[in-house]
Amino acid sequence: MNIVDATLISRRAVFASLMILAGVLVCLSLTVPWRAFSQGSTIPINGYAWSDTAGWIDLNCANTNVCGTNNFAMSIDQNGNVSGYAWSEFFGWISANSTDLTGCPSGTCSASIAGGTMSGWMRAMSYSQSQSGGWDGFISLSGSGYGVSLASGNFSGYAWGDTNMGWVDFSHATTTYNTCVAAYSCSGQTIVSTANTCIQSNLATCTAPGYCSVGSSVCLYPQPTANASSTDPTITGHLQARPTIVAKGNTTKVYWNYSNVSSCTVTGTNGDSWNGTTNGGQVTGAIHGRTTYTLACTGLDSSRISENISVSILPSYQEI
Repeated sequence: MNIVDATLISRRAVFASLMILAGVLVCLSLTVPWRAFSQGSTIPINGYAWSDTAGWIDLNCANTNVCGTNNFAMSIDQNGNVSGYAWSEFFGWISANSTDLTGCPSGTCSASIAGGTMSGWMRAMSYSQSQSGGWDGFISLSGSGYGVSLASGNFSGYAWGDTNMGWVDFSHATTTYNTCVAAYSCSGQTIVSTANTCIQSNLATCTAPGYCSVGSSVCLYPQPTANASSTDPTITGHLQARPTIVAKGNTTKVYWNYSNVSSCTVTGTNGDSWNGTTNGGQVTGAIHGRTTYTLACTGLDSSRISENISVSILPSYQEI
């Protein structure tokens, strides 16, 4: 047998093998329990993926105008979950349906996209149904040093199918599904949450003095403020006593003036106690020894502030 004859025999063997494989895949296409694609509230993935082993992977029946007879597609719902089927001429149906992905090699099995990054798995169904041992058909959408991403409607990056599929290039796939960066914004005084799936929801409406601030998930409030006296700037609004040294048995006056608080209480170690956010000078009880006064205020956002001052008595002298 010469080289030419050997080559012809080899080519015929390869052709025969491919025909057998094509027949098997036709049977698989009829027996794999796939459901028809219905867009509903999902957004389809268009175009193709490419594998050096599997060739072109058709992600949507609309690519080849066969939806009338084979209504398939992969799609993304409003929560970022990926579902549906793709078709490979050499590998048959490739599923992203969660019911087909149980028992995945690691992590979360379901395919999804969040913040422009895909995660989870897909599965070549012909392998998952026909093989015991060997490749189980799983295709990883992300891993160490690789992954599939979505930006401005265009996919990029690679998935990985261990053993048989190899690298799967998604750079020929597109979608009108939007991905967003999770954020908080304001619509008037209403806090609006935008999820990484671009779904928006109203969290709360702030009422004065509370206010909405971009980036905050809760209503913000003005910070507690000590207000100086308009007639005597030395009275600062913080807790003060004037005078701070008195003769034994005498009294003094305690001052404080806070705004943007819901309540304030001042207590003294001599038993004095007052409530209120401001006063024009509260006369104390008799001071018989060193006395400490404590101011405790609650901010509008439930924060707490505390201040302390001390009042002393004049030393007494006794002639010998």
